[in-house]
Order: sequence, then structure tokens, then C-alpha cells
Amino acid sequence: MRVTIILLFVFSTFSAFSEDLSKAYENVMDIYRQGDFPITREAAQNFLEVAKAKEDIFYMAKTYYLLGYVCSQTDDFGNAIIYYLEGARHAEISEREDLEGSLIAIYKNLAVILGDYGHYELSHKFINEGLRVAGKRKDESQIIVLLNNRIHELLEEQKMDQALVQIDSLLNNFQVSEQRRIVMTNKIGVAYSSLGENRKALEYYGKVIAAGPEISPETYALSVQNAGTIHLDEKEYDKAISFYLKAYEFNIDKGFILKELRTLEKMGQTYSELGDYDQALHYYQKAIDLIEAGHQTPTSYEIFREVSKVYSTLGAYETALEYGRQYSEHLEQFIAQQKEIEELDKRYNIQLLTDRYFDLLAANTEKQETERMAKFGIAGSSLFFLALLLIVLYRNHRVKREIENQLKSIELLSEV
Repeated sequence: MRVTIILLFVFSTFSAFSEDLSKAYENVMDIYRQGDFPITREAAQNFLEVAKAKEDIFYMAKTYYLLGYVCSQTDDFGNAIIYYLEGARHAEISEREDLEGSLIAIYKNLAVILGDYGHYELSHKFINEGLRVAGKRKDESQIIVLLNNRIHELLEEQKMDQALVQIDSLLNNFQVSEQRRIVMTNKIGVAYSSLGENRKALEYYGKVIAAGPEISPETYALSVQNAGTIHLDEKEYDKAISFYLKAYEFNIDKGFILKELRTLEKMGQTYSELGDYDQALHYYQKAIDLIEAGHQTPTSYEIFREVSKVYSTLGAYETALEYGRQYSEHLEQFIAQQKEIEELDKRYNIQLLTDRYFDLLAANTEKQETERMAKFGIAGSSLFFLALLLIVLYRNHRVKREIENQLKSIELLSEV
């Protein structure tokens, strides 16, 4: 069946040499809508070759965007970044207004990926590019989404003061939905909590909780648990347990499995600090059951260490050693995943690729350069970025030479 679909698609795309590309592109989108990303990627790559042969920048940009999204959905983030950059480049070159929506989406997606990789400066650059295009279109809904993403990245960077300023600006200068306002209220609580201002944090979490779960169930669950964590930090164990139980029951009801896992970990920690080790082990075991069922958070390996500590306290040293061993294994897996991310980052040299992209935006002011660069496709990305680097170096050399000439002129005119 897979081969049949691809063969039919190849036939339709090559027939597009004599027909409008729109029908062939719609065939690709039909495959995409079926949810099979590997087949979609193959079909899109075949169509891309046709679009490049016809030098149709519009469909090249759209297809690069699609390929970037498909790669991101299959965790092929290196190629996702490259495809997204190519899509953005072609959309910028075309200057077509009907590509601006796709261009904003590309910039948003690039910002998210780069933020996840810890490239916060680059993430903010792409958010700014998205804001530039959205501002040009006067698309307030996209501006709000992009500002929300900026706030998220600031919180991830632990730049809480800046995040608070940005939230205030968003809420006061734009007509945001009630759901967005609730989400921002929780984020304000997160910022104040990280700044050590727990009373203020509880005030904002309380506003979310008082609004009820209907507006934003996910945000409601977060605020309930966040309030419990503040009470745990302040050793107010009864209050902490009350909030955690409320969050736990709500997460089960809504099927928020990862939130349930985090709440179980916190409940185990609370009972452990209280010295109620039976209850602590009860909730820790529920968390471990979820982990063994394939549900994990980035820090869920720490649960095994906590269980080991409890058994050690109870004098069950062999059991403590067994959970200590499991902790080591899960920690090694986590370290291996982090190394894999670092290697992927190095392999694609994400910093260089994105830096060169912004150099390209500056270089695009010269029409001949943009037309020549537009002929490069994904297969020529390395040569493209190398050529771009040479252009940048040449310009830097030219600027340096001009400065030297100006200094010589100053020396000649100087009376000293």
C-alpha cells in the first residue's frame, strides 16, 4: 500500500511539469492529513524536486515548511531546523504576502526548538522576526502568541523580572482571551515563587484556582500543584497534602498523566519529610508504576533515589541498594539523552546555521545575491552557508579597510 501511494504520487508530481503545481501540492497535503509522517516526508521531498525544477519559490517555501514540521514531529530536530530555515529564506525572498502566515509559523517553531536546546538568544531572535512579520500584517492574535512564547523562554532562562514586565505589557496592551489571562496569572505566580516571594505567588495561584478548572484545565492543575509546593517548601505539610490530593484527583480525572506523575512524586516527598514512610512509599510506588508504563518526566529518575533513601532509613538496606541501582540506571539514561542532544547540536552546528541565516537576511538587500542563493536547495545547504560565510567575511574585510582609510585621513588632517 505504501509503495502504491508513493508511485501514484511520483506520477502526479512529474505530470505537474505541464500542469499547475497546486494540485500536486494538495496531493501531498492529503497524505499529510492521513497522519503518516514518513510517507508525507517522502512525498514532500519528491514534490520539492519538482517545485525546484520549476523554480516556484512559493511552493518551495510551503514544502520546506511542511518538511520542517514533519521532521520536528518525528524528533529529527536537526533536519527540522534546516528545513525551517530554508522555508523562511524562500518566504523572505519571495516577499509574497500569502506566505507571511507560514513565515510567522516557521519563526515560532524555530524559536520553540531552539529554546528547548537552550539557545535562548537565538530563540528570542526568531520570536522577534515573527513579531516583525506579524506587526507588518497587523495580526494581533499572532503577536499575542509570540509574546506568550517570549515569556515562556524568559521563565525558562530564570529571567523572572523581565518575564513579569513582559506579562504586564501583554495584559495591559492587548485584548487577551480569558484563557490567556488565566495562563498568564499562573506564570506570574511562577515568577514570584522563583523570586522567593511566596505570598505573592500564592495570591496569583489562588486567582487561578478561584476561577475554576473550566477556563483552562491544564493551568488550573498547575496552579493547584504549585500552591502545594509552596506550602511544602514552608513546611506547612497539611496544607501541602490538601493541595496535592486535589491536584492528584483532578489529574486522574482529566487524564493528565505527566502532571499526575509529578504530583505523586511531591506527595511522596511530603510524607517522607513527615516521617510517614508507608504513605511515602505508597505514592512513590504509584509514580514508579507510571514510569514503568512508559511515562517519564526529565527528572523522574530522582524518584528511585528518594525511595532508596526511605528504605535505608527503615533499615532495609538490600532493598535500598536495589532502588539505588535503578536510580543509577535511570540517571545514566538521562545523561545519555543529554549527550545525544549535545551531539545533535554539534552535528548540525545549530548556532552557526542560525547565525548565518540572520546574516542572510542582511545580505538579501542585494537582489543579485538573493536570486543566486535562491537556487540552492536542501542538498546544497552546506555549500550555501559556506558561500554566505564568505560573503560576510568579505564585507567585514571591506568595512575594516574603509575604517583604516578613514583613520589615515584623520591622521593627515590632524594638527597634533
